[in-house]
Amino acid sequence: MAGRTSEKGNTTGKTIFCFIGKVIGAGITAFAILALFCVFYYNPPVHEPCGNGVTSYVRQADTFWARGTEGFAMGTTDDSGYNNSYPADGRKTAILMMGSSQTEGLYVNEDDCVSYLLNEKYAEDGSNRYVYNVGMSAHTIYRNISNLENALKVYRPAEYVALETGTLAMNPVEAAQALNHEMPELTAGSGIPALEVLEKNPYIKLLYQQYKNLQSQNNGEADVTITENAGYDVFGDDTYAATEELLAYISRTAEEADVQAVIYYIPDMTLTEGGSYECSASVDTRDTFAELCGKYNIIFADMTDSVEEAYVKEHIVASGFDNTTVGYGHLNAYGHELLAQCIYDAIGEEEQR
Repeated sequence: MAGRTSEKGNTTGKTIFCFIGKVIGAGITAFAILALFCVFYYNPPVHEPCGNGVTSYVRQADTFWARGTEGFAMGTTDDSGYNNSYPADGRKTAILMMGSSQTEGLYVNEDDCVSYLLNEKYAEDGSNRYVYNVGMSAHTIYRNISNLENALKVYRPAEYVALETGTLAMNPVEAAQALNHEMPELTAGSGIPALEVLEKNPYIKLLYQQYKNLQSQNNGEADVTITENAGYDVFGDDTYAATEELLAYISRTAEEADVQAVIYYIPDMTLTEGGSYECSASVDTRDTFAELCGKYNIIFADMTDSVEEAYVKEHIVASGFDNTTVGYGHLNAYGHELLAQCIYDAIGEEEQR
């Protein structure tokens, strides 16, 4: 009897261990399948410290990336962690582009990115210019202005530095932070060594990104402050003064580096109930910004008109993808083509004067 009881206990134990083994095996298999799926669905290279002050962080260098959350795109970062797949072939940088995720272009294939398309245009016209792109996610015009001096010292463009903006009436607080080089810190990764290792797994990367998005929604926007004894703390609510001072700084910094400054505007467009595709910035605001750019010898490339014309004539929107809301979000491949043409034309027109 005792022998049977012992045998029954052993059988039960084996069954439990077998069940646990199957659960663990199923979990590992499911994790592996999800990770494999995410290799092509959501696999941007993780952020790493930049080190030279050009951007607050870079992505892993020489690393394959893919995204399917907005559109479907893939490519490989260059040896500095930026999105530059067009071969330089020994040419020095003539135009340095600085911007946010719009300029970085990780939502379109690497050969559909604005800088790649500009390089193609300059190759076609025989000018032999090379465009280098240091666009990076979360790098607004304020952060790029704060980094501008470093970027010009590191990359030394021969002719132009082009900065992206999505706003024309500058925020006075962020303007002061940019001019004082006191932008809130952007950290590369979670800061937790074990998690940063795990983040390199595509599925863990996706989960962590979803967690950060949820955390951002719950916390809202972080408070921003200006240092008490800062050099620029007098803007108050004066967006015009803040905008003018930023443009004056860009102009001075570019002149000191012996390059021409360019600002290219990516408008926030809205599809209205009436079917029109309209820019959130008024014509007066755009005209005022253009006048200030002229005052400080900055080339202003405004793609608003070309975006609106493309919608009216060809029924094409410059942002949004088949798997997102059409007309909203990051620039799609057509939007990058319009932006490249806009910058190309603005520089060309200035050179013909």
